[in-house]
Amino acid sequence: MKYIRVIGAIILTVIMLRIARETSRGRPELVIRSTNGITLEMYTATKGPENGTARVSVKVAAANSSDLTPVLRFAEGNSTTASDLARYQSRVMTPFDSAEGVYSIEVNAGTRGDKLLYFVEVTDNTDNIKAQLLQDNGAPFEMKYIGRVPLFVLVTHIGLMFGTVFCVSMAFLYAWRLVGGSADVRPMAILFAFATLFAFIGGYPFGFAMNYYAFNVIWEGVPFGTDATDNKTQILLLFLLFVTASTVGSLTNRRFGRDLFTPKTVGCLGVAAFLLMLGIYLIPHSIQFSPALTYAVCYSFIAALALLYLFSYLRMKRSEA
Repeated sequence: MKYIRVIGAIILTVIMLRIARETSRGRPELVIRSTNGITLEMYTATKGPENGTARVSVKVAAANSSDLTPVLRFAEGNSTTASDLARYQSRVMTPFDSAEGVYSIEVNAGTRGDKLLYFVEVTDNTDNIKAQLLQDNGAPFEMKYIGRVPLFVLVTHIGLMFGTVFCVSMAFLYAWRLVGGSADVRPMAILFAFATLFAFIGGYPFGFAMNYYAFNVIWEGVPFGTDATDNKTQILLLFLLFVTASTVGSLTNRRFGRDLFTPKTVGCLGVAAFLLMLGIYLIPHSIQFSPALTYAVCYSFIAALALLYLFSYLRMKRSEA
């Protein structure tokens, strides 16, 4: 039975990481727009190597494309807002595959952490704008400049996050036993303790290093910033820490207190931890929310966990008196 749980946890881990990969917004996406009989197709260029070059390509299909000129409009994202489209610089794109109507251009990537805002414009022989390729909301596309992360940092970070997902998945399978009436909390408690440790080391020391080498920042989670990825890591870690603290009695064989909740409730917390992790991975990796919403969600979550733990701890102490 133990080997079946391990295999099940591995399968869940692979599925979870696959979901994270598929929902990541850092990957190129195919964008197609048709205007005035002109169809533009482009795979978005989302990343550029620090101080290197990146290529932007577009396919132009029209009845008479010989009279059309694709132009890349761009601006440094840290100095120009998305609404200043008229102030963007222009560079004519050159034929890359004439038979397919593909044009391209190379742009220089700057310092890691900076970004380039860009879109494609098609003009005719008299410089009239015939078509534009922007996002659905009318905003330009964004290319981030990424620094090189040392292999040791990258592999360790990924390995620890893999370990976190695996331990939570294993604990999830043990949690169902508790929900079904088992009273042996210790196996699940140990798994959550390891998950908490892996999430902390992988998300903080090595997460700090990942952020620094890739984006030239250390940490942008609440209260220091509103980056969604850092805040998702923080929310998951806090819940894992809450579950571990709630099962410290089983974890230490009652050497340091006892569990705050009944085995069945602890099992429900284990299931909730897995569902929380699933929800976090379903949120696209590079998505960003408004600062107000981010602060409201994060602070409310932290406050709810703190109050629940304090209330449960005081109730336990009263029952012991």
